[in-house]
Amino acid sequence: MCVKTPGTKDIWQLLTGFPDPQQPFITTNFVDSGRIELSVTTFTNGAAKAANALRDLLDVEPGALVRVDLGWSWQQSIWQAATLIAGAQLVSANADIAIVAAAQVSEASVGFDGEVYGVSTDVWGRPQGCEYEITAEVLGQPDSWMYPEYFASHGALVEQALQWGEDHGVAAKDRIGIDTGSVLPNLLIPFVLPLVFSGSVVLTDHLDENLIAQEQITCKLLRSS
Repeated sequence: MCVKTPGTKDIWQLLTGFPDPQQPFITTNFVDSGRIELSVTTFTNGAAKAANALRDLLDVEPGALVRVDLGWSWQQSIWQAATLIAGAQLVSANADIAIVAAAQVSEASVGFDGEVYGVSTDVWGRPQGCEYEITAEVLGQPDSWMYPEYFASHGALVEQALQWGEDHGVAAKDRIGIDTGSVLPNLLIPFVLPLVFSGSVVLTDHLDENLIAQEQITCKLLRSS
């Protein structure tokens, strides 16, 4: 199915221009931690808080290199979106700043020359009271991006998501199931697929027929993809 390229290539504008902001956007469903679902509005508000924190709290400038290491979680997608909204670049190595789980700041700082900040990976996003954790400060940020005049083009990422999705059978408004063992192309992060296809995504470690029926998944991406 051919999907029309979004008219804008800015992640923030794509989020705020989503056709149905109240629909489910990202769902995590794991054996150990259970099920959490965020609507487009909730995800957008969270990404805005994190992006504002990057700019105003952590002094992240456009073009800065940011590594987000929060595992397969909705927080990972929130902070990846925030990094892009703030005009920074997502990298897996040689970063200026690392965003890690609150309990792992000390470990992540070993041998790393940049700044390391911890955020909560609690299933509900609650502060965990760890040293060097910034969760409470992030939650206090405005839930709308405070620098709308700053346009960060993400055209290459959007085009990559559209092409890769079409090649793997993703259609408009699909509810996409992604197995945590799936190998996605470099930086094709899970939240971008439902964003450009106006759909939703389920991240899970048990993408079996029961879960597919329960979550009403219409397109599944497995390890073999």
